[in-house]
Amino acid sequence: MEAYKLKQAVIDTTGAGDAFNGAFAVGLANDLGTKEALTFANKVAGISTTRLGAAASMPFAKELENN
Repeated sequence: MEAYKLKQAVIDTTGAGDAFNGAFAVGLANDLGTKEALTFANKVAGISTTRLGAAASMPFAKELENN
């Protein structure tokens, strides 16, 4: 799977792995297939790298619709 194409520059990768793992679990818990859950997790983790910090960098669900 290719990396998610970001609209903003990467500024901090802290928490990207946590964002990916959490989003992947959420995807699977919401009955997404493996590929769809991976795509969702890839997007969440990518967006998290465009912000500083760990917890503060996690995107809200509404933000995912706009990216």
